[in-house]
Amino acid sequence: MVTKHGEEIKRFGWHTPALGDYTHFLDQFLPALKEELIRLDISDDTWFHISDEPKAVNFESYAAARESVMHHLKGYKLIDALSEYSYYEAGLVERPVCATDHIEPFLRHSVPHLWSYYCTAQCVDVANRFMAMPSERNRIYGIQVYKFGIEGILHWGFNFYNSEYSIEHINPYLVTDSGGSFPSGDAFLVYPGANQQPEESIRLMVLNEAIQDHRALKLLEQYIGKEAVITLLEEDLSDPITFETYPKSAAYLILARNKINRTLKQYI
Repeated sequence: MVTKHGEEIKRFGWHTPALGDYTHFLDQFLPALKEELIRLDISDDTWFHISDEPKAVNFESYAAARESVMHHLKGYKLIDALSEYSYYEAGLVERPVCATDHIEPFLRHSVPHLWSYYCTAQCVDVANRFMAMPSERNRIYGIQVYKFGIEGILHWGFNFYNSEYSIEHINPYLVTDSGGSFPSGDAFLVYPGANQQPEESIRLMVLNEAIQDHRALKLLEQYIGKEAVITLLEEDLSDPITFETYPKSAAYLILARNKINRTLKQYI
């Protein structure tokens, strides 16, 4: 906000073009920010991003926005959520974080250091952890991330207790969909418990199981190799596991983890 003629005016917001006044602000802000990152010794652990999920129609504006700040960000790591492979192909996004329902082209081209994510829009076929979904669609994600060698996961959201655009606060115990903005549970995995201690949701507990599955699979790989691990995971399935095709029963997940544990016992 800025004050002009005694009136507060929103200087930047959804109405602000990426190039123009905002560029002038970044020209002042980014050098000061980098000095602070150096002072705190966290430059190597800092990631920047240009814009979330640019579409095909945004190609030229994204390229221009990126170019406007690259002289400030040289040497820093850049990362962006991305569904359009053309951005990576053109070298505009060096570290894509792919929506799981658009990840196949990136896998097909063996993009290195690939990350993945799901959130509001990933509601058909692929894994997710909305309140309306069975836990199997939550836990399978650990196996999928393992099979395809996904290097990192972008996660939304942990404790967003606001309506869309953060216009107002909500009580997640009473309002689970951010005021009708997102599928129930999409915006948070924990509740604001007493004494500022987060209160776990069932979905968080299941997601933790998915992460534990992934760690167990990585450990088993050290002993029998990745190809054998994938064979173990898929030996009783009619189709290979993908991000859109996967077993949807609790029985599979329990049996798969039991096989992992039994095999590990032979080596540990």
